[in-house]
Amino acid sequence: MEKARVISVLTLSLTAALLATGGVDACDGAPRMSAASTADVMRQLCAAMLGTSPEPKEVTGYVFAAMDSNIAQFLISYEAADKVRQDAASSEQLSAACETCMGKYDLAKMKMVYSGNRLRSCDMSPVTREDLLTAVVGIDDCATLLLNAAGDKTPLRRMVLLDRDRAVLLLQLAILLLPNKS
Repeated sequence: MEKARVISVLTLSLTAALLATGGVDACDGAPRMSAASTADVMRQLCAAMLGTSPEPKEVTGYVFAAMDSNIAQFLISYEAADKVRQDAASSEQLSAACETCMGKYDLAKMKMVYSGNRLRSCDMSPVTREDLLTAVVGIDDCATLLLNAAGDKTPLRRMVLLDRDRAVLLLQLAILLLPNKS
C-alpha cells in the first residue's frame, strides 16, 4: 500500500505541475473553470485529483489530470484485486469477482486511453462520452460484484467505489468538452 501512495502522490504532483505550467494545450473553444465544488466529499476528491487553484483554467487540463489520475489508480486497484484473487483465504466467489473486476479495469483503462487520444487530437466525437461511460459502468459493476461476494466493508470494495467516483468526475468534466449529440 505504501508503494500505491507514492505512485498516487507522484502522479498528482506531476499532474499539478503540468497544470501549473500550462503544459496542456486545449482545443479551440474549450471552456474554462476553477476547481471548486460545494459537496465536502466531492471537494476533497476534486482537490486530490485536480488541485485547488481558484484561477479558471481550461477544462481540457482538468480532463487530462483526472484521466491520468484515474489510470494510475486503476493500476493500483487492479493489483489489489489480483492479490485478493490469489489469496488462499478468499472465497471462490470473491476470487471470481476479483478476476472479473480485473477484466473490467482493463477495459476501463483502455477506454480512457482511447478517449484521451481522441481528446488530445481535438476529436470531440460522442464516442468519447460512450467510452468514458463504459468505464464508469464497468467499475460500478465491479463494486456490485464485490458487494455480493464479500459485503460492503472490504478495503477492496472501498477502493473500487472511490475509483467509480473518480471515473464519474472524469466523465462529468469531459461532458463539458463534448457536444451533446448521439
